Amino acid sequence: MIGVADNGDIVGVERVDETLKKLSDVITDQIEPNPQDIVRPELKFEDGKNLIFLSIPKGDKNIYCIKKFGYSSSGCPIRIGTTCKEMTPQQIRIRYEKNFTESEYMLETRARYADISFRALKVYYAEKAYHLLPKSVEANFNLRTKNGEYNLLAELLSDQNNIPMIFVKFKGLDRASISARSDYGYCCIISAFEKLRDRLIAENICISDTTVRPRLDTYLFNIDCVTEAVINSIVHNDWTISEPLVSF
Repeated sequence: MIGVADNGDIVGVERVDETLKKLSDVITDQIEPNPQDIVRPELKFEDGKNLIFLSIPKGDKNIYCIKKFGYSSSGCPIRIGTTCKEMTPQQIRIRYEKNFTESEYMLETRARYADISFRALKVYYAEKAYHLLPKSVEANFNLRTKNGEYNLLAELLSDQNNIPMIFVKFKGLDRASISARSDYGYCCIISAFEKLRDRLIAENICISDTTVRPRLDTYLFNIDCVTEAVINSIVHNDWTISEPLVSF
């Protein structure tokens, strides 16, 4: 309750709009994952004064943090009695891992994008000699939540989404200047990965030494290792927080 003193006296809120905006900024800009769908402010009027009631239910994620501190002890406070204490690194690790092992968050998190279709996914499997029946795609891939809504996995695999897949190349090592930037996202994650992989193949310059026989070809990097790293960054990413970025 905002506008009520610790002793229960109603003092009210003078600048309601300004206070509501500050609350909204804290909820949406400073907490990760964003809890704006479950934290709701409500304006009430008592004894001739404005009050703000903030409804904060138990979070549906295993762990939240203060964005600027990230998943560190400073960024992850925990309520103990009437005080707040910093979580230990072990507590943070256990809660963070639960995002991937217990909650099946990819299947239970509602998609943020309404226009869902899977043409690219069907084409991909058709090229691999697998025929997907239109009526069974959603069930076979677990693309809906228990409530029947499209989930985050469906959003990742859909033809259109709001998920970027950025490749950025810097001039030098200090990231002070960008020489190239491409975004291969906003489409089926499999298509996005293939475009990104093709870009990495194109960037893998081959230098040939013709002074020896047979000719010695040296590539800039091992494409198999780099591809595996990109796959891991996609498969093991927490998509409720951010997207993978390839910096070159």
